[in-house]
Amino acid sequence: IDRGVDGFALLREAMGAVDMVTANVNRRIAGIYGQVLLSRYPIRWGHKVDISVVGREPRRAIDALIDTPGAPTRVIATHLGLAGGERRFQIGELCGLVEARPENDTVLLGDVNEWRRRGFAERRLSSLLGPGTRDRTYPAARPVFPLDRIWARTRGRVFESRAAREAGLASDHLPLVMDIEPAVTGQREAAAIARSSQSASSSDSAVTTVG
Repeated sequence: IDRGVDGFALLREAMGAVDMVTANVNRRIAGIYGQVLLSRYPIRWGHKVDISVVGREPRRAIDALIDTPGAPTRVIATHLGLAGGERRFQIGELCGLVEARPENDTVLLGDVNEWRRRGFAERRLSSLLGPGTRDRTYPAARPVFPLDRIWARTRGRVFESRAAREAGLASDHLPLVMDIEPAVTGQREAAAIARSSQSASSSDSAVTTVG
């Protein structure tokens, strides 16, 4: 939200009928900013998770379960800090989220602020979710660094991932696009996953449910 304009609402309106989860940060000087998860498929539940480190810029993650075709997909969207120690803490928190619900297909994505091959974020998250993208996304005008990443642990097939150069005027980062084939799950397995996810959601007190 900048100068009275609700950017999240504009995005939602532009996409038509979508579900939305936001994770806002309100700072006295910088104003309101944060992350938004938009989905054309129904969002079964969505949490915002505080992964901030004391003395550093506030950081959030969105943790959501989406009713994608075939089987539900868990999506975790985040923006990590600039300092190495800060990111190590935040990666630990994200790994804890992933490990808490291993039954779902999971996509973790966001600006991880790390570009070194085999850096801490890449090593930890790839060990849980498989290899991530390494498309160069920053700076948008002439991208050099793969700051923005996607990891996908899915029973479906990943067709491709790419940095969308045609959207380079919208930000100083290029957006990433990943095409994933829907997972095919039997009715009995899908029902078990749904029951497990609903039970975990109702008993989870470490995060705040976003309406």
